[in-house]
Amino acid sequence: MYIVKVLVEHPVHSLDTTFDYLSHEPLLKGIRVWIRFGYQKIIGYVESIEETVLSQEELEKQVGFHYQYIIDVIDEEPLLNEELQDLANQLSRMTLSPRISCLQAMLPTQLKPASHQAVGMKTQLCVEVIMDQSAKTVKQQECLSFLKKHPDIPLKEVPYSRALLKNLEKQGCIQIIEKEVYRQPFSMTHQAKHIQLTVQQQKVVDGILSHQGRVALLHGVTGSGKTEVYLTLAAHYLKNNQAVMMLVPEISLTPMMVEVFRERFGDQVAILHSRLSQGEKYDEYRRIKRQEVKIVVGARSAVFAPLENIGIIILDEEHDPSYKQESKPRYLTSQIAKIRAKTHHASVVLGSATPSLESYARALKGIYDLYELPDRINQKPLPHVEIVDMIQQTRQHNYSLFSIPMKQSIQTTIDKGEQVILLLNKRGYATYVQCQDCGEVLKCPHCDVTLTDHRSEHKLKCHYCEYMIDYPRVCPHCGSTHFKSIGYGTQKIEEEIEKLFHGAKVLRYDVDTTRQKNGHLKLLEKFRNKEANILLGTQMIAKGLDFEDVTFVGVLNADLSLNVPDFRASERTFQLLCQVSGRSGRGQKQGHVIIQTYNPDHYAITCAAKHDYVSFFHQEMKYRQVAKYPPYCHMVSILIQSKQEKWIHQVAMDVKNYLQTHSHQTIILGPAKSTIYKMQDIYRERILVKFLNSKDIYEALNNINDYYNKQQKGKVRIVCDFNPYSQI
Repeated sequence: MYIVKVLVEHPVHSLDTTFDYLSHEPLLKGIRVWIRFGYQKIIGYVESIEETVLSQEELEKQVGFHYQYIIDVIDEEPLLNEELQDLANQLSRMTLSPRISCLQAMLPTQLKPASHQAVGMKTQLCVEVIMDQSAKTVKQQECLSFLKKHPDIPLKEVPYSRALLKNLEKQGCIQIIEKEVYRQPFSMTHQAKHIQLTVQQQKVVDGILSHQGRVALLHGVTGSGKTEVYLTLAAHYLKNNQAVMMLVPEISLTPMMVEVFRERFGDQVAILHSRLSQGEKYDEYRRIKRQEVKIVVGARSAVFAPLENIGIIILDEEHDPSYKQESKPRYLTSQIAKIRAKTHHASVVLGSATPSLESYARALKGIYDLYELPDRINQKPLPHVEIVDMIQQTRQHNYSLFSIPMKQSIQTTIDKGEQVILLLNKRGYATYVQCQDCGEVLKCPHCDVTLTDHRSEHKLKCHYCEYMIDYPRVCPHCGSTHFKSIGYGTQKIEEEIEKLFHGAKVLRYDVDTTRQKNGHLKLLEKFRNKEANILLGTQMIAKGLDFEDVTFVGVLNADLSLNVPDFRASERTFQLLCQVSGRSGRGQKQGHVIIQTYNPDHYAITCAAKHDYVSFFHQEMKYRQVAKYPPYCHMVSILIQSKQEKWIHQVAMDVKNYLQTHSHQTIILGPAKSTIYKMQDIYRERILVKFLNSKDIYEALNNINDYYNKQQKGKVRIVCDFNPYSQI
């Protein structure tokens, strides 16, 4: 008999421990099992097994509780290899998250230790020749010859009648069998031609290959050929029979990167991201686990892909906040990549035209190897960037969303038969709706935010909890029917463009228009095929897009990201402006960019206009040093949450007092109400802690986490987020 220690599927701190069950047979660590937990039949994850010579009665007498047996075993082999099992435990400690939530983050839905199972494997009927003999008739012999040339052909693709096949089956020549087939998340592509690297690109490749096991920062301007460097590095490791992990931040970039890698490496590539169907995820994961592929291309969670013998891990657009997981476990992808690379003695490449300040600072200190690609391929010039002061436009009595130079540039570009990209980092039609008689602003009842007008759907929506109502007919406060939409989003701009510009054909590219499967790909394909000459979108359009005929890029309001209450606001604005500017002039024609702003002298905007990363870096670092923000310190955000407003501030003060007493060499800011005080009916206060060494604070945070999330569960919940990327 065996005692099996099992983690249960519920990812809550109060259940973050193993529970003992019995089994007649030895089980493998890392498999899923069905167990009885209270009155529920749920899934457990086997953490360890030990054999015992005692009977069930003797065990129960010894420990004082009743043992239950494992109901059933789900997996024949462990879901995760030893490396990933150890990584899950390490991730749990690093992020103060339940171990089961870390395991669930690593696995596709079908394989998660959770009861809501969905799609399984896909099968199809295939025809297999089992005996090399002559058939009875000429037609049967003709069919048999065809089947020999096409082994394991699907039954539905055989160009002969079912009756004929049945006769061949009776003669023992063939058999019809059910075979597993993989779902194809992408279409087949043709093999790409090899591209000769430039001298600069080859120098970068040689440098990275000669320093195996190091972290390299590749700082290359937009259009400098970073992707070709990635492909050449991948080819080298593939030739040495080592695996390659290629990570991109946005789902919208994944299909494009997959296409490039599939063209070069064919069936060696698997894809992992959240927009795949459940069945496609399941199949891709098993292809990777069975070592049928050597390259994985995917978004954030692909860092947990069960690859063996990894040679290199590449993070494109390494600065992007999408690499930070904002729900438990709150991990930073680059941190996980470095842990996995250390295990495999692999190299890590962080690529970006606008690296994060933390990464560039580490590179200047020599912690990372720094490689530069300062020029575009074939010496193509970077686009000319013009800053338009919208205050001056207002003084000239232009109250339009488009400045006069912007209007002229858009119309000229359309008239020349070229294409335009316009960035407005705000979706929806208008920011909020206000009653004109009493001034009432319609707000979400569950969150401390206004409802956004989505005019095309005649709905008002909350972008945080998905609460939605029909566009109101009367004011709930005074009964008036007079409403006004204030502010503007991509839907309103789309409407304005069609009125203002002759010959404009607009495609709107935001979360609302790309919800459907492959929505990103379909829209971009339309733009590539010239079905539209203006691509209007949110920050999704700022990265990775490469269209030869895009010669003009317009930024409608550069201040949207600049005025966010976050110490990274300037950095994110600079990165966004540089990235979107880089979409212009990537073909043979010179690019042009206009940035509309009410802060024309802000260094984030002036440096972006000059494509001057180094000047921005030094200016921003001065402010970070004075205010003691990363990279001059580490940070942890402590979010105190409760459905009862009366408790939250007192608990926040208790947490602060405990930290002041039990942590050393730290700076504690707060507590203060979160930017959005109420979200999904939960009240929120935040404490920010700056520290230099995690040893100074980790034990105190662990005790706070243990006390409020395990012992005092229900009243208040504490969320600790190391390296926070969001201050909402």
